[in-house]
Amino acid sequence: MTTPHHRTRLVIWSATHPSPRSLKRDGYHLLSYPRLREQAARARQTESARSSLRNPSDHLFRPFQRHAQIAATGVTCHDIVDLQTIHDCLVEPAIRHGCTLFLAVDRPLDSLQPTDFPDPDWRYPWTLERLRYLVDLGAVPRTIAVPRPVNRWRRLWQRLSTRVDTSPPIPTAPHLDAAQRAAVRAGDGVVQVIAPAGSGKTTVLIERVRELQNRGTAANRILCLSFNRDAKQEIAARLATAGLTGVETRSFHGLGLWILREEGRLRPSVGELDAAAWGNLIHAAGPTPDGSPMKPDMARELVTTFKLAAMITPDEAIGRAAGLDPAEQHAAAIYTAYEQELARRRQLDFDDLVAGAVRLLQTDAAVRHRWQRRFDRVLVDEYQDIEPVQALLVGILAAPQDSLFCVGDEDQCIYAWRRATVRRIIELDLVYPDLERYALCHNYRCGRRITTASRRLIEHNRIRFRKPLKAGAKSAGDIMVWPCGGRGQGAQQAAVRVHAETCLDTVVLARTSRLLDEVIAACDQHPEGRGQTGFATIHAAKGREWSRVILYGADEGLAPHRQALREGGLEDERRLFYVALTRAKERLEIICTRGKVSRFVREAGLRGG
Repeated sequence: MTTPHHRTRLVIWSATHPSPRSLKRDGYHLLSYPRLREQAARARQTESARSSLRNPSDHLFRPFQRHAQIAATGVTCHDIVDLQTIHDCLVEPAIRHGCTLFLAVDRPLDSLQPTDFPDPDWRYPWTLERLRYLVDLGAVPRTIAVPRPVNRWRRLWQRLSTRVDTSPPIPTAPHLDAAQRAAVRAGDGVVQVIAPAGSGKTTVLIERVRELQNRGTAANRILCLSFNRDAKQEIAARLATAGLTGVETRSFHGLGLWILREEGRLRPSVGELDAAAWGNLIHAAGPTPDGSPMKPDMARELVTTFKLAAMITPDEAIGRAAGLDPAEQHAAAIYTAYEQELARRRQLDFDDLVAGAVRLLQTDAAVRHRWQRRFDRVLVDEYQDIEPVQALLVGILAAPQDSLFCVGDEDQCIYAWRRATVRRIIELDLVYPDLERYALCHNYRCGRRITTASRRLIEHNRIRFRKPLKAGAKSAGDIMVWPCGGRGQGAQQAAVRVHAETCLDTVVLARTSRLLDEVIAACDQHPEGRGQTGFATIHAAKGREWSRVILYGADEGLAPHRQALREGGLEDERRLFYVALTRAKERLEIICTRGKVSRFVREAGLRGG
């Protein structure tokens, strides 16, 4: 039998089917594809409440850790689920673990037509393109049916030797802790880093860039994506400080703008319609089915939902609304009129920057491949905050090699109203079953008491990873709870507390801007005024930190908010309260109403009177 040149990775896609006995004799561990497909289907049904950080498909990959040669028999290519199973559970783990993989398939790979295998979620043959890339990566000449077997003792030695990392140490920042270092030095495929508040996520992202450059990736082949412009500027500044220049750092909107501009799809202007234009559109679409006037903000949200959540065109919206209730038809009519007005003005809105780029990449294979070839590595910050269309943009650009590094924390997913969902970060292992997951475990921002209280609180959530949350700060930190006679008295107490300590940078946080107003007015009446104190809603405080946080309005009905409770959003509200607590580095002061103290105060192990 012909012997191939020595390779560390080998994938053989064969339409000839040697007998199981001959494959065993040649040193292959056998896998039954029909059984594997059933097991993979069960793993995809895993719930979002995770008892550990382990992937639900981990058990499917154990053979690749134990055997140097694996053969899968009875492999079929009938539908997209077959391709997903072959890619996710056979080819990708074989290449990741350096195994030789023999696939006895019912049809040649080059006979699979892209039009027959579109991924419904991606709206193009995402899996097929990634599968072909990996098979080509590990391919041998087609004249070779089965490679010469490796002696069983040699296989055992190879397995034992891979358990010890004999490679020279890769230089990284000396201040990284063990969990941070493990995340930075993870493999080249899909890596997910769960980064709790204050755990050094940006540091890990920056050091991962350094690591990738140490591995030979050119700086301009690395793309760092962030949620907004401010975060993008922070990452760019941190990269420059670390001496890592030339890396492409973009916000999602900035990346979409770049793609559309280079592909000649950008209109002369980008912006939003003013209230008067919206009023004309709403009037032209006619009254709502119940006769009430629609406000411009509501109409704008309808359009955004079509573009960023449903990701459909006006024609598709009209087609879906046909035969449905009049409200759906009216919404589709507004969307159609809006897009016609943008076209008349030769204008794009900000949603179009991402949605338009994604649609272009999905529908034009040449454009898609051109942008995929531009980057070898894609890194994403604050992954828990991204919405569906942004997740598609990330996944398309990272394909077909899937060198993707995602940093985020499901416990800080607080933008449900912007279409973010905690399940997107938890269930990333259903999209990439063989991803590597690492959890950072030390909160270096908050004092130890604040870390303990925030951990006790968030552990009441069910939809999350069970992970360690340890105090990493040297200071103990202070927590005080001030129960007052009512919200008015609470606002006065907040004003008093603002001026009780002037040495620390201070912020007053509240659930809503209306609550912040009853506090700003009270501070203005105080002889010293507001001073240098900041004021912010909890949503707006995300990603920031202060030495001292005064949390006002920690009452039932406000935290958790009664409207959120009616909509089943208790865990969303608990995550929001967790974010509020973890903004404080040294001192946390909670102001609530006596007799109406939020359940979250008690869940955090604090006494609220």
